[in-house]
This record gives sequence, structure tokens and C-alpha cells, in this order.
Amino acid sequence: MKRTAVLMSLSLLCTPAMANVSDDVTQLITQVEHSECTFIRNGKRHTQQEAADHLRRKWDYAEDDVTDIQVFISEVASKSWFTGTPYTVDCQGRTLTSEEWLTQLWQQANSY
Repeated sequence: MKRTAVLMSLSLLCTPAMANVSDDVTQLITQVEHSECTFIRNGKRHTQQEAADHLRRKWDYAEDDVTDIQVFISEVASKSWFTGTPYTVDCQGRTLTSEEWLTQLWQQANSY
């Protein structure tokens, strides 16, 4: 009986955390969509909309395995799963890894 109550309590505690991860990822992808940067994936340049759509598809696939926003950034949104090649971002002539850029975007959005 105690075990069932503990498991139910734990499942209730996990639900808001997962909802927060989903909200965080959605917020970050929206920032990508509205940025003025060009996303470079496997050597090909992509618009903000294309980058956001790609990240949404990867999120849909990986959602159950992502425990927080940093895992999303480092394991899902910053490199090709097929080649392992890091994505990059061109922002006003400055090239960054997408991991650096997404981390900066996230920090800026949450620095209030």
C-alpha cells in the first residue's frame, strides 16, 4: 500500500517537470524561428523557419528521452544524429556552433 502511494506521488511530481521541458523547448524553438540567423546543417544553409521545423521534428522524436533544456540543446538540437556533424549558425557574419548559440539564446531569454 505504501509503495503504491509513493509511486503515485512520484508520477504526479514528474508530470509538471516534463511539461516544463516541453514549454522550454517550445520557447527555444520559437526564438530560433524569429531569429535573424542562418542555421547551417550538414553544410547546407537553412532559413529560420526551416531550422525551427527541423528542430520540432527532432523534438517530436526525442521528447520522451529529454530530461531538461540542456539535454535538448546538447543532444538533439546541436548535431546530426546520422553524421554526428555539429550544426552551426551564422549570425551577422559570426559563426557559432548551434550548441553555443542555443545556450546563449536560452540564457538571454531567462535572465530576467
